[in-house]
Amino acid sequence: MSPKVFVNILTSPKSLFRKNITHGIYVQQIYRRWKNETNLPPKDFCKLQTMQDIKLKLSNIMGISGKYENEDRGWLSEYLPKEQNDLPPRSMNDSFDRAIVPLSTDLALQNKYTTTFKSLRIGRLLEDMDLFAVWIVMKHIYNPLQPPDVPTPYVVVTLLVDDVVINANRFPDKDLILSGQVTYAGKTSLEVTLWLEQFNNDKFERITRAHFVFVARDPTNTSSVMVNNLVPVGEREKNLMILSAKKNEDRKRARQNSILNKMPTPEEQSLIYDTFMKTVNSKEPIIGNKVLPANSVWMDDTMLETNILCHPEDRNLHNTVFGGYLMRVATELAFLVASAHSKTRVTLQSINSITFRKPVPIGSKLKLNGKICYTSGRVMIVEIIAKVEELESKKSLTSNSFYHVYVAPNDVDSVLPQNYHDSMLYIDGRRRYLDFVNFLEKGQSENN
Repeated sequence: MSPKVFVNILTSPKSLFRKNITHGIYVQQIYRRWKNETNLPPKDFCKLQTMQDIKLKLSNIMGISGKYENEDRGWLSEYLPKEQNDLPPRSMNDSFDRAIVPLSTDLALQNKYTTTFKSLRIGRLLEDMDLFAVWIVMKHIYNPLQPPDVPTPYVVVTLLVDDVVINANRFPDKDLILSGQVTYAGKTSLEVTLWLEQFNNDKFERITRAHFVFVARDPTNTSSVMVNNLVPVGEREKNLMILSAKKNEDRKRARQNSILNKMPTPEEQSLIYDTFMKTVNSKEPIIGNKVLPANSVWMDDTMLETNILCHPEDRNLHNTVFGGYLMRVATELAFLVASAHSKTRVTLQSINSITFRKPVPIGSKLKLNGKICYTSGRVMIVEIIAKVEELESKKSLTSNSFYHVYVAPNDVDSVLPQNYHDSMLYIDGRRRYLDFVNFLEKGQSENN
């Protein structure tokens, strides 16, 4: 499928698909472009650990009582390695594991994971995936300096999540299977590749795959520490490691080419000028005399905001707000933003990137602002910015940024910037849209 044809599928409700074809079928056509073949279930399917088991195991590894209290973990620093060579190398198989979310037999879980449209809540899935990814990291880390009866001196912190492409065909009453392994390790950071599948018609069907990047920290979460090197075993692990290394380089290149570091390209500057000219009043062509073209809205008019008081029940193993919880509330706000703009039911097609900048303390106010920064046909790029505000000092810091790709059944109104800051956000959103298209165009090989 050529990029031009694919963009037509995304941006036109008429091309290649009849108007009366359901949006679900349209999304499945896209999904078949990148998903794996369905797989037969493993023989030990009925004996898989649950996510509740994973949570208890992590608490035991960390030596956490479960009670909300500040526990002194600084004494564990003496068990940390000074050099990476102090730690034995690990293979991908050492960290590989699976877990089940038994939706078919647990009605309480079904209610937690079900949307009003009788589908699966993506936010809940992200919570599970983040927790499971931490477990995979802990399986990778093997520290001979740590005595058997001592909690781990490691703190694992999520840095980013990217390239999450989601299948719309998912069910709230069928078991979910998570699997994953460490696919790249630096000196202090690791990448975990996760697969989320659903047991349907006696086979696993892929819902999504995601890349989580973590950094290992000392027990006080003040400095980075060494992790085990990763040595691939066999061709499959070598190929996965090569792809992960390339992805890491792509991330560095994207940061270097960011709007914050480089001027927009000539093509992008021309686009901004053309967009500006669309908003000039042709009857009274004066700079600053703006008009809104038909079937368009100003970017700021798509904004929605929510404020949350962070409670202890939302904490992670380090007594800050759990990253999976942040992903859930951001995803659900993004859904509201996209739905309000399109005035219809929308489908989350992809999460372009999630970045963790600052930890969110328990007891702070979390403010999330969401708006649409780019549209193309049916597609909306939604930006969510999370800010942490200390209630006493009113000091505010940005903790997270989230970028979601939502798709509506029909074309949506174009979103237009009103100032230079919005114009740069518009360009950034367009780049994310093109990244999404290019990612799908890469084909099957990088999704195995």
